[in-house]
Amino acid sequence: MKSVLVVLFLLTGLFANEALLPTELTAWKSLSFVSGAKSANELSNASLVLNNASLVGLHPTPKIQYVTRPTNEGGTVSYGGLFQITLKEKGLYRVVLANASWIDLIKDGKPAQSVAHAQGSENSGIRKMVDYNLDEGTYTLQLSAGADTKSALLVTKLK
Repeated sequence: MKSVLVVLFLLTGLFANEALLPTELTAWKSLSFVSGAKSANELSNASLVLNNASLVGLHPTPKIQYVTRPTNEGGTVSYGGLFQITLKEKGLYRVVLANASWIDLIKDGKPAQSVAHAQGSENSGIRKMVDYNLDEGTYTLQLSAGADTKSALLVTKLK
């Protein structure tokens, strides 16, 4: 009985600092791997699924041919990648990221303007959240100026 109590105490302590996430971010805890594309020609192999979190592989910035010039390209020692996502309806969408990479969403050669920025709650693993009012269609999500070779990434619909 004493050992059961010790195990229960350890497990409670292990998960005590885990952040509670709002419903729209519950997919954050379940990741599948997607390698980022280095050019528009590779986008079909770097597709994201709405409301599904991905652990994304990123590449050295000098090896990436961005669709449009990123807001912040980063230097020769930074990382980034290109991803594709198709949205079936107009609405408010949130891009959630575990690292500090710059996010650009591109449709028809034009960058979407963000409408809100936030950080994730403590112990959530979320570094930044950026909201966009988007139309339906296929978008290229560009990550740039990152310090890491991988990051968790989620695109979710809010409204």
